[in-house]
Amino acid sequence: MKNVETVFVKSKYLQLNELGCKFNLSFSSQLVLGDKVIALDGIKRKLLVWEVNSSLDAAYVIDLNQVSSITLRQIYRSINHGELKHKEIGEFLERTDLQFNYRNTDVTHVVTFYDNGKHPLSDRQKLERNAKIWQMVLSKMLEPKMEKLIMK
Repeated sequence: MKNVETVFVKSKYLQLNELGCKFNLSFSSQLVLGDKVIALDGIKRKLLVWEVNSSLDAAYVIDLNQVSSITLRQIYRSINHGELKHKEIGEFLERTDLQFNYRNTDVTHVVTFYDNGKHPLSDRQKLERNAKIWQMVLSKMLEPKMEKLIMK
């Protein structure tokens, strides 16, 4: 069974390399999120998002040079009175997303890291942690805001 999964992952990485060539990107890191793959070209500051079950044409690129902020969003289902006495807050989590907000426009892109309808509950903490790490790394790559000049 493990060999089948390894072959599956290797074939997806070959397709990811094809996408890199198509978009003229060279990836420094990538992450498989179940039904999608994200891959970062750190030098060009671009993030490729590819739905694994879709065709190669379904991929899109987020240009971090055009992004103003990256927000970690966690969406919870409603909590009935008294439920928190018996369950932890994480059990009510429906999705963990990274939201990319662009400069000078209202357009946003959302990349879902955890979706309780697609991922097992046992993967929740790992995927939440991955989302936080990617949010931190990608936010550091955003163009710096206007810094005050220090007069000597």
